[in-house]
Amino acid sequence: MDALLLFQDNQLQQMLTLLAEEKALLQGRTHHHLARVADDKAELAMRLEEVDNRIANHPGLHEPQWQEKLQAMKQLARECSHANAVNGEMIEQLRARQGDQSELMLRLLGRSTRTYDAKGKASSKTRLLTDLRA
Repeated sequence: MDALLLFQDNQLQQMLTLLAEEKALLQGRTHHHLARVADDKAELAMRLEEVDNRIANHPGLHEPQWQEKLQAMKQLARECSHANAVNGEMIEQLRARQGDQSELMLRLLGRSTRTYDAKGKASSKTRLLTDLRA
C-alpha cells in the first residue's frame, strides 16, 4: 500500500506541474505546445485512475496508518481539479475571444452572416438578405 500511495502522490504532483505549465501556456498565448500538454494530461489522468482503482481495492485501505496519506492525496486531487477548472475557463474565454475576432474580421471584409433575433440572440444565416423575393 505504501508504494501505491507514494506512486499516486508522485502522479498527482506531476499533474499539478502539467496544469501549471498549461496555465502558463494559456497566459503566454503560446498555444502551439497545448496539444502536447493535453496529450500528457490525458495519459497521466488514465494512470491516476488505474492507480486509484488499485488503492480503492487494496485490502489495507481502511487501516489507520494510511488515512493521513490518503487525505493528503485527496487534497492534491482537489488542487488538480481546481487548477484544471481554472484552465478550462481560460480556454473557454480564449475560444469566445477568437470567435469574436473572427466575426469582426468577417464584418470588416463584408462577409459576416451573423444576425440577431428579437431577443438579441446571435445566429448565423448563410443567406443573409438573399432570400428577398421583391
